[in-house]
Amino acid sequence: MTIHTPIETRGSGIPAWVIGLTVFVLLVGGVYLASNLAGENPEFAIPGASAPAPEGSAGADPAVGEQLVGSVTPACTACHGADLSGSGNFPSLHGVNDGPVSENLQQLATDHPDDWIQLWIDGTTPETEGLDRGGMPAFGEQLSPDQIDSIVAYLKSL
Repeated sequence: MTIHTPIETRGSGIPAWVIGLTVFVLLVGGVYLASNLAGENPEFAIPGASAPAPEGSAGADPAVGEQLVGSVTPACTACHGADLSGSGNFPSLHGVNDGPVSENLQQLATDHPDDWIQLWIDGTTPETEGLDRGGMPAFGEQLSPDQIDSIVAYLKSL
C-alpha cells in the first residue's frame, strides 16, 4: 500500500504578482481618468486622413475646396463658368480677397469683413436673411463649415 502525501497548499493568500498586476492596472486607469477630466478626447487617427481644421482656421485645404466646387449641387462652375471667371449675371469668383463685386454683398462684407464669403456660401444664417441671392443657392445644408472654409481657401487662391 502506497501512502500519498497531500498536495502542499499555499498559506500566504494572494500571490504577489496578482497584487502587483492589480495595482498597475489601477494606476494606469487612474492616470487615464485624470487626463480626461475635461471630457475632451482627441478623435482617433485614421491612416491616410488628415484631421479636420478648426472652423474658420487658416488650415482649410484649398485642394479639398477645388474638388468641392465641382461636386456640390449645382456645381459652382455651372453658373460662374468653367474657370469661375463669371458667366452672364453670375460674377467672377476671382479676386474675392478684394471684397465682393456684387452690390447685394457690399453691406454683408462691411458688416462681416472676415467671413462674408463663408456666410454668403452658407446662405442659411441670419446674416444673409433677406439678401437678394440672385439665383445663388444656399449651400449651408449641403456643406459643413469646414468644407465651406476649404472652398473659401480655394477661391482666395484664384
